[in-house]
Amino acid sequence: MTDWSVDIVKKLLCSTALFAGMALSGVCLAATGGEVEPTEVPVAVTVNAENTISESESETETCATGDGDQIMELTDDEIFLLAKIAMAEAESESTEGKALVILVVLNRVQSDEFPDTIEDVLNQRTGGGGWQFSPMQDGGRWYTTEPDEDSYEAVELVMAGWDESRGALYFESSEDPTWHSMNLEYLYTVGSHKFYR
Repeated sequence: MTDWSVDIVKKLLCSTALFAGMALSGVCLAATGGEVEPTEVPVAVTVNAENTISESESETETCATGDGDQIMELTDDEIFLLAKIAMAEAESESTEGKALVILVVLNRVQSDEFPDTIEDVLNQRTGGGGWQFSPMQDGGRWYTTEPDEDSYEAVELVMAGWDESRGALYFESSEDPTWHSMNLEYLYTVGSHKFYR
């Protein structure tokens, strides 16, 4: 595939995402060899003394509309973070279930109620000092798992324009009454996760 045909494929992917009305404003993958593939992702995430994650500099994947306006961009490190939280939160869920976890993170980035970056959303604490995402707590699954192929497929699904999140900003797996169920708008259940906004 020539360079100009790769650019056309990228623009088509972005246009599809844009016209699908993505809640995230659109993201797309690099296209190579006629197929859409996840970007090679180096393990470049560290945990600092405060037990929070931080990223190193990496290349950025950019998706542009037909008029050249930038929609959204993700670094390789951000792609890794999204795949890792999908694995830590939803390893036993379907690809779509993992993608919904990723979309909750990205919906929070787009929301005025939460931090503006993926890293900051994942590192955010609750009012009581816990973590917004339970795998981030000391000794949590964040520190003991690595993203598998299905986790990257979930990122690819989102980047290709799939968004069935309905603007979800929270999820949980509890069957008992919780703060979520008593204070938020219930949206749907996928697998063992209930989603709210």
